Order: sequence, then C-alpha cells, then structure tokens
Amino acid sequence: MPSLRFANPELQSRFLAGVKELPFTVQYADDGAVACTEEQWSVVNDVVHQVRDACFKWYFSWCNTEEGTRDLEQHLRSNGLRYEIEHHGNRLVFLLPKSDKERHTPPSDYSGPDACSFCSALYNERECFFATGDVAICDECIKWLHNELHNEKTN
Repeated sequence: MPSLRFANPELQSRFLAGVKELPFTVQYADDGAVACTEEQWSVVNDVVHQVRDACFKWYFSWCNTEEGTRDLEQHLRSNGLRYEIEHHGNRLVFLLPKSDKERHTPPSDYSGPDACSFCSALYNERECFFATGDVAICDECIKWLHNELHNEKTN
C-alpha cells in the first residue's frame, strides 16, 4: 500500500487539504502519512504533484543507505540549497529544484558509468541516471522502456 508524508508541515497541510477533497477515503498513519490502495494512488499522486509544483520545478533524488541520505542532506544544508523531504513508505526522498541540479551532487561523488548503456547519452546530459556497477540507464530510456512494456500489455 503506497504511502506518503511531507516533512515540511506547511506542505503536509496542503497535501491533507487536497486529500480531503478526494471522492474516496484514504488511511492515515500515526505520523500523518497518507496511505491508499494501488488503484487510488494515481489520484492521490495528482494531489501530491499539485503540492510539489507549487514549490518549484522539481525532480527527485534519494540514496540507498542511511549514510548516503545523511550525507546528501548535509551537502544540501551546508551549501544553502533548497530542498524538501518526503517520506515514501520507509524511504526518504529529496524534492529538489531543477534550477539547482548541478549543485546538488558534487561531480566527484558520482562514480558510475559516464554514459547510458542503452543510448550512450552522457551522465550530465540527462535529468536522471540510474547506475549499478558498470551498467547505467538514463531517464529517457526508462520512459521508452516503460512505454514499450505498456504497449505490449495493451496489445
């Protein structure tokens, strides 16, 4: 069951106000997180996007370890960079302004492949870049793959 909570009380308040207007009931966790069924998620996510869009043109970032999460938050805070934190289930996700993207992760912190393994786009040419070991995939290839898989399901 997907769940989400904004760490910023003002954003959380906007989120809860929007959720109250939905034509179905969601569940609320003790920490204020909103949980819903998979079928309801796209509608709840529309409310989330309205809250995010009111902040800045955004993208996500997250780390796979608690240490990486602490390091990223420390980097953002120590450099005076804008960010918001969202709790997606057990994962901490950083909502970041696209306008500051070059400053969010120092180039020396990235140690993955320089180019997408599928289209050869360079790391710094894409919005997002997912890498493991010596294999990487960019956001454009993910979108393409998603569309291809979705089209196969519907045909």
